[in-house]
Amino acid sequence: MTICIAALCDGGKGCVLASDQMTTAHFPIGYEFETDEVEKIVSIAGSTYALIAGDVLFANQVIERTKQQFTKSGSKSIGEIAEITRQFYQETRRLHIVHTQLESRGLNVNSYYQTQQKLVLAIVQMIDQEFRGYNPRVDFIIAGKDSSGCHIYTVQNPGTIICNDPVGFAAIGTGGPHAIYALIEGDYKKSLPKEKVKELVQQAKTRSQVAPGVGKQTKIVVV
Repeated sequence: MTICIAALCDGGKGCVLASDQMTTAHFPIGYEFETDEVEKIVSIAGSTYALIAGDVLFANQVIERTKQQFTKSGSKSIGEIAEITRQFYQETRRLHIVHTQLESRGLNVNSYYQTQQKLVLAIVQMIDQEFRGYNPRVDFIIAGKDSSGCHIYTVQNPGTIICNDPVGFAAIGTGGPHAIYALIEGDYKKSLPKEKVKELVQQAKTRSQVAPGVGKQTKIVVV
């Protein structure tokens, strides 16, 4: 799948972001390829970035809507931008289910719930399972700097949000567990200076390459 890492440095005054360049998509079939033309660390605005793990086609829909909302509503904290991303994650996920499970049956969300008791039980169970269990196979890290310092959030299926500031780092993608253990074993602390954290993040990314789907190329952004 991929690897994306974010780690605070200088006591939360800065952060280091890293990713590989492996691109994953699932339409019409699943495929992966390594390229430097598809951004995995995407600038939302100013010093705020989204790191993408998973289906780049689904992720792009979420990120583009987040950018548009940010442009309309003006300056936001990192937490507020992460919340906007979470909301659009849920909406994009729900729209996929509507398109694939409801519209093909001549239904929309309202008509489905209005006629639910009249539908064949097996169909209701199938649609309900899709609403509860559909996984678009996309995770985000939203990280960057606002007026209060640097912050790191993760947004994951089915649209949950977690602030990772207390531990100071986050890693997503198939290489995530390897990267996390590398940072722990490297005695990472968010109080460490930028250059040391950058070194640890680079080591964590290299270690993550043993996981399937993690590319060899590396991109690093320092905020």
